[in-house]
Amino acid sequence: MIRWNPVYLVFMFAVLCWPASARQDKPATPAQEQPAADTAASDLVVARVAGEPITEKQVLSAINTLAKQKVLPPDKQKERISIFFKDAVDNLVTVAILKGQVKEQNITADPAKVDQQIQQFSKQFPSQADFQKIMASQGVTEADLRKSVEERLTVQQVLDQATKDVPGATDEEISKFYEVNPTKFNAPEQLRASHILLRLDPKSTPEQKDEVKKKIEGIRADIESKAITFAEAAEKYSEDPSNAKKGGDLGFFSRGQMVKPFEEAAFATKPGTLSPVVETQFGYHIIQVAELKPAGKVSLEEAKPAIKQYLDQSAKQRAAQKYMSELRAKASVETFMTLEEFSKRHPSQ
Repeated sequence: MIRWNPVYLVFMFAVLCWPASARQDKPATPAQEQPAADTAASDLVVARVAGEPITEKQVLSAINTLAKQKVLPPDKQKERISIFFKDAVDNLVTVAILKGQVKEQNITADPAKVDQQIQQFSKQFPSQADFQKIMASQGVTEADLRKSVEERLTVQQVLDQATKDVPGATDEEISKFYEVNPTKFNAPEQLRASHILLRLDPKSTPEQKDEVKKKIEGIRADIESKAITFAEAAEKYSEDPSNAKKGGDLGFFSRGQMVKPFEEAAFATKPGTLSPVVETQFGYHIIQVAELKPAGKVSLEEAKPAIKQYLDQSAKQRAAQKYMSELRAKASVETFMTLEEFSKRHPSQ
C-alpha cells in the first residue's frame, strides 16, 4: 500500500536532522561516514538576506546535511559541493526569509509545545543518557536544541497561516485519484505483532548474553503458562520504550520493514502464538503475532484517509511554494560567493 509523507516542507536545521526511528526493530541503515567538518570554514559571508548574513560555515553544514539526507554514494562524496551548493544556499535563504516573517508577524513559540517536541526527540532514544550523549557528540547543547525547535515551530506557524484557507480534497477528487493510480493501492502481505525486547550491550560477554537469554526465556515461559499476559510482560520487562507501554504493539508491517532475523521469525509464527526467543542486533525478542493480512488491493474506503491527507498536503505544499516564491521575489538577497569560489576554498571536500 502507498505510504504518504504529510510533511510539505523540510528545513535545514541540522540539529533536528537526527535519525528519528521510534520503532527500534526496523531495519537499521548504517549512517554513511561523512567527512569531518572543514576546519577552514569560516564566518565569511556567502550571502545576505535583508542584511542578515549566511556564512560559509552554515553553507558547508547545509551541504553535508543534504548529502546525508540524500544518501549520496561514497564515490560522489567529493562532488557534494557542486551537487548541493545551490540547494544549500537556497534552503538557507528560504529559512532566513521565513524567519524574517516570524519577526515581522511577531510570532512566538508556545513553551509547552517546545517542551513537548523536545520530549518526543528524547523518547526516540533508549534513555535520557543516550539522548544527552548524542547531543554532546554533535556539539549541541540543550539551549541550541531549544532554539532550533522554537525556530522550527514559529516558521511552521508562518506557513500554516499562509496556507490556512487552502480547501481540502473533495470525495470526487479522492475517488479520481484512486481510479487513476491503481498500482499504488496494492497491499503486500502484512503482519500485526507485538514484541518484548531485552537489550544486549554489544560488548556483552558470553556469560552476560546467557544471563539475558535465560531471563527472556523465563518471561516467555510465564506467558505460555498464563502466569502473566503478553501485554503485561511487555509493559513490565520490555526495553523498547517506543511501544512497551502499548503492550509491545508494533502495528502492521510488511516484509522488508524489520531487521531480517526479526522478520523471518515473525512471518514464521502463526497468529495467536509466540515465537521462540529471537536474537537481533538489538538484543533478544519474544514476538506475539496477532493477525496476518494476505496480499491484496486496498479498498477505496480503506485508502480514503491516506489519499485525502496526501491531496490536502499536496495542495498546501503548492500554496506554500507559491507563498515562498512571492516572498523571495520581494526579498533583498545579495550573493558574495559563487560555486566556483566556494569550491576553490574547499578543494578537499
